[in-house]
Amino acid sequence: MASTDSSLAAVAAQRRAGGTGLVVAYVAAFFALYVALLTPVMSTLALRVSALSTPDARAGDLALVTGVGAFFAFVANPLAGALSDRTTSRLGMRRPWLLWGVLLGSVGITIIAFAPNIALVMVGWAITQTAFNGTQAALQALLPDQVDELSRARVSGWLGIAQNFAPLAGVGIAAGLTAAGTGPVWLFLLPTFLALAGVLTLVAVLRDRRLAPADVEPFHLGRFLAGFWVSPRKHPDFGWAFAGRFLLLFGFALYNSYQVYFLQDRFGMDEPTALGWQLRLMLVQAAVLLLAGSAGGALSDRTGRRKVFVIVSTVLAGAGLVTFAFAGVPAHLYFGAVLFGAGLGAYFAVDLALVTDVLPNRETEAAKNMGVFNIANALPQSLAPALAPTLLAIGSGGNYTAMFLAGALVAVVGAVSTMFIKGAR
Repeated sequence: MASTDSSLAAVAAQRRAGGTGLVVAYVAAFFALYVALLTPVMSTLALRVSALSTPDARAGDLALVTGVGAFFAFVANPLAGALSDRTTSRLGMRRPWLLWGVLLGSVGITIIAFAPNIALVMVGWAITQTAFNGTQAALQALLPDQVDELSRARVSGWLGIAQNFAPLAGVGIAAGLTAAGTGPVWLFLLPTFLALAGVLTLVAVLRDRRLAPADVEPFHLGRFLAGFWVSPRKHPDFGWAFAGRFLLLFGFALYNSYQVYFLQDRFGMDEPTALGWQLRLMLVQAAVLLLAGSAGGALSDRTGRRKVFVIVSTVLAGAGLVTFAFAGVPAHLYFGAVLFGAGLGAYFAVDLALVTDVLPNRETEAAKNMGVFNIANALPQSLAPALAPTLLAIGSGGNYTAMFLAGALVAVVGAVSTMFIKGAR
């Protein structure tokens, strides 16, 4: 058995800077996976639940489906990351997880597309979240694996842009298919085909790291489970970065999960009109996000600063939620979309670069610790929908103002937590 020091050296020696072709395939796969994963979160899952539920029960049913799915994402992401760090397959450390995840996730999406009741939708979404989060853990580990530190924020920015353009593409597909009268099945299958194409292309071009069996320590279940705990006392910067991501995405999840119902309930829109407005708002948001993300990533790499971009962006996103809270006519939503897009673009431009800078043991446990960090992605998707019906029920019901204000407050607290990070500028 090789010593721990030699294991570290063996793994670290394999780190390489990926070329332009790999970066393009990487960003494209990131985009494609998130089209399949976020389109249901943004619109199609709400539409499917609405078709199988009643107007009075749909908010609760959606909370149940998204909450159960997010629990499985919460478990799957760090677990897949940790197993990926120990994988000694001939295909490499990350490729097997990219493959099984996108294939099994496609099965879950197909179940949702044909589900005759809410229970089966819940099963399909649990499978989808488990599998796609396994793929996501491997994808995010490629940033420290394949991208050198000087380019990391720039690539992180493009990944953030890809992640945020993905739901725009998905909602565009959904709006176009709905307007054309296409059956609801294709609202799920078409984004899934895109995910398959993107991830499988990355698998084909990736020169993955290989881990020799001799470099893997004997497996101990207790030590393995304990590895999912990253002590905030020993690694406070990682803890503060985790808190900032969790709190921002909690507010984001409140908006995302109920956006279609918000448009229908507050402004009396029917389903095609709500999807059309959702697409317009996302176009505005995406245009601003592209500018903010590109500028933020480049400026962060040039100045070496991360925290200031995260703080400002989080405050902007919170201001966008406040605008949505008090919007009296649909036109007011455009201003909220501008603020929200600027905030998300600047945030995702540097967020992954920030956490990579403070990632514990990134030479040997990059995927596992990125997976732990991604709990901050998954947990808000579980807690926010569970809390949303309570916020909506304040007063006479349908209180989207209370829900969005709560999201804005939580997001701003996330900005404050980022100020405590000491290991990054």
